[in-house]
Amino acid sequence: MSRRLRLLLVVPVVLAGLVALAVLPGGERHEFEVAKEFELEPLVELPSLGPVDLSINKAVVYLWITTGLLTVLALAVSRSLRLAPGRFQALVEMLYELARDGIVGGVMKSGRATWFPYIGSVFFFVLVSNLVGLLPLPFGEHWQPSYYAATANLYVTLTLALFTFVLTHYAGLRKNGLRYFVNWAPAAAPPVLKQLIWVIHLVSELFRLVSLSVRLFANMLAGHAILAVFFAMALIFQNYLAALVLQGASVLIYLFEIFVAFIQAFIFAILSAVYIGGALDQEH
Repeated sequence: MSRRLRLLLVVPVVLAGLVALAVLPGGERHEFEVAKEFELEPLVELPSLGPVDLSINKAVVYLWITTGLLTVLALAVSRSLRLAPGRFQALVEMLYELARDGIVGGVMKSGRATWFPYIGSVFFFVLVSNLVGLLPLPFGEHWQPSYYAATANLYVTLTLALFTFVLTHYAGLRKNGLRYFVNWAPAAAPPVLKQLIWVIHLVSELFRLVSLSVRLFANMLAGHAILAVFFAMALIFQNYLAALVLQGASVLIYLFEIFVAFIQAFIFAILSAVYIGGALDQEH
């Protein structure tokens, strides 16, 4: 077995084991409920600004961690660029080319140079946020290690989708002017049918916002909920052997969640590119 394959198998086992230690019998007993792992209790109480609660919860902390990791990653790559890249630089370059050529270059006919910084940023932000959610950090119930992703919070994914939604229509208006909205219905259609098509298109634009946010949220939430269920079952059986078997099964889920993290980042970014590209190059 190659060294890389051993690492691929060992790392999830170790990470899953860290969480298993938190839920195994022994020591102080706490009632563990899966639903509570996704509740956002304030970690730091702060005063509210009108209807907006400014308290810091674990979703905010995970967003800070993601931003910090991206900043460190960008600085590390920019200061260690070489003509003969090492493994780390090669991996980053591969992801960069995937975002530039596979996502933006693959679906956008025009505006690639203008909109690649946004699409690339969305891809890397969602990807890193998804992967951070697979690290056991001490923000669970009773400060136990747990898995949680900021992208498993609907408010986070809705905010990301809002950026794409607003920038899509900004790009369309900037290039096409008010004709951007007129072009939602074909010019050759009869007046009554044209109005109906325009309304249908308006509804579809609004549903893009819903689908873009809910797709990412639901996929990340479901995977983390399954992991949490396996860890909770270890408490139910109150048995080390049963807990070990359950954690072994969770490793397979963990590996699949790594794949899901990449796929969901790719889907979110490519749909953002499709929507912006469609607004730039409307069919008349």
